[in-house]
Amino acid sequence: MMNRVYSNWIEHPWRLRFLALGLAACVTVMVTLLWRAPLHQWDERTGSAVWSWGREAQERRVVVVDIDEKSVQALGPWPWPRERTALLLQRLDQAGVSLKLLDILFDTPRPGDDALRHALASPVPTVTGELFALSGNPGRYQTGVLAGALPGAGCPIASLPAEGYLAPAAGLLSATALAGHITPILDPDGSVRQVPGLLCHQGKSYLSLPLAGAWAALQDTSVPHLQAGQKLGDPAWWLTLGDWRMPLDEQGRYRVSYQVPRSGWVSVSAVDVLEGKVPGALLRGAWALVGATAFGAGDAVPTPQGGAVGGVEVHAQTLAALLDDRTPYTPPRLASLWPWCAGLLISLGLLGVLAKTRRSVGLGLVLAGGSSLALLYGLHGWLLLSWHWWLNWTIPALYTVLATLWLTGFELVRVHVERERLYHHLASYLPAAVAREVACQGPSAQVQALRREATVLFVDLRNFSAYCEGRPPEETATLLHLFYTTATRVVEEYGGVVEQMVGDGLMAVWNGSEPCADHGRQGLAAAKDLWDALGAQLPHLSSQRMPPLDIGMGMEAGTVLIGSFGPAQRRVHTVLGETVSVAAALQAMTGELAYPVLLGPQLVALAQPEGVQALGQFLLPGMARPRVLHALSVPMDSRRLHLVYEAEDRQQATA
Repeated sequence: MMNRVYSNWIEHPWRLRFLALGLAACVTVMVTLLWRAPLHQWDERTGSAVWSWGREAQERRVVVVDIDEKSVQALGPWPWPRERTALLLQRLDQAGVSLKLLDILFDTPRPGDDALRHALASPVPTVTGELFALSGNPGRYQTGVLAGALPGAGCPIASLPAEGYLAPAAGLLSATALAGHITPILDPDGSVRQVPGLLCHQGKSYLSLPLAGAWAALQDTSVPHLQAGQKLGDPAWWLTLGDWRMPLDEQGRYRVSYQVPRSGWVSVSAVDVLEGKVPGALLRGAWALVGATAFGAGDAVPTPQGGAVGGVEVHAQTLAALLDDRTPYTPPRLASLWPWCAGLLISLGLLGVLAKTRRSVGLGLVLAGGSSLALLYGLHGWLLLSWHWWLNWTIPALYTVLATLWLTGFELVRVHVERERLYHHLASYLPAAVAREVACQGPSAQVQALRREATVLFVDLRNFSAYCEGRPPEETATLLHLFYTTATRVVEEYGGVVEQMVGDGLMAVWNGSEPCADHGRQGLAAAKDLWDALGAQLPHLSSQRMPPLDIGMGMEAGTVLIGSFGPAQRRVHTVLGETVSVAAALQAMTGELAYPVLLGPQLVALAQPEGVQALGQFLLPGMARPRVLHALSVPMDSRRLHLVYEAEDRQQATA
């Protein structure tokens, strides 16, 4: 039963292939559920490398005013006195910037706050920073006075809850001043890839610093509002800021685009601004992002671009993406369909390779799987840079790897089983050694043969044609099958190999396809057992019109050529040589000489058997020189003696 089921699966490979794909899908789902976090991190790390594909030219709309090492060395360590910071803001106003965003915390009162308060209240929109502690994070500190809350009570669904905060010191900002939070979300590897677009604290909503700056740049009474995504490719939420839209996920987070390279930012040193060394055209009309990147400033965060950068760069990337409407996001509806659609296409591709590939199936599948992985990653990058869709590519990639491995394994097993079956079938038509050689080598048009010192036996089922006359073919086929089966068993018991089965006769060879020590004696012993075994199985039927069935055998030893001959498209395995011709001729003479087993002179000289009778010299048919023939003494029953007597009578009548 099991063999039949197994054979059914092997003979219907598509069942195995669909089973392999099903197993790959199940394992993918299980791994996704058990190791969601590591897969997510792998997806983030590999997916972030796409940013290097679409690097743009310099970004001049957003200018970074950097409190860098040069500024610290020239003016003293950070934080600077409030008067110097106020002077920096005034210099920016004088340079003609249209918006100032301060990635700086003024959470404690300090001398010079009056000058800073005056600078913050300038006509040029200015947004200061404030920092929240997200729920679940340690720290319930509350320092300063929060500002920049969106109008209206209550928090939208798409917002993250916050607890403690560091806000501008009391009295530093006017009632209408704007502020934006600079709260990052750190991934397990420490990188900043997402930022809360909206934070909720005590029933009030607060925008991030870049979004608050964009809202301030509008200089109108419009209020940012949320709208749920409607289309298949929409994010969970759209946050509308005038003409700009920021895509947010279900928790109100946006993904930071790192498409602008670090060399693409216009960054000026704060000391150069203070000393008036920055060209006016560089700052006029720009959005100025003021932040500290000097060593010891404490504002360094890792990014997917590698290394730690100032937090101001994260805000700059956000602003540039917002202005160009290229903030990446994950469409939730499309994200749920994407792995299944990608898996289906990959499955069809792998199955198509199997349907087209006849040879090197394993290599073809590996190449197809590798190409699918490259295509998946390329599609992920293209969707990110062209459509700004961030779609998980690691889950389809995992399925691709597993499907390729399962299919390759199943195909290799199936091919191995098919080859084993083919070899066993081939071995039933050819000697086992020849079948192995044929199965392992490609077809050739050359002669592939070896010389051997061997013993050759020809066995013929005498009077078989007369026996078949008037009998149903099934009966004669059964008799012939019995003859072949018995002869093969006996020959192989004595180390020989049946090389050919033709008509009602066969040829066996010792020390031919398979090595056989003392092949002459082994062949003679097999001939005696073969005589006894076949004699007991043949039907004892005879009449005046039909002589009884009997066996005739001819044997000789000597050099033979054994191998494959013929064109590459139609080969034949056979044994050639004078020894073969002599053995065949001796078998043909058994009826005429009335001896069932005739031996050639070389076999007698090699094996020196007992009970051998020399019959004299005979010129064999087709031979040019006579040979001394010998008869092997075998036991005779009454039926076989009758054949001998008939042969002697025919010889006397001829004389």
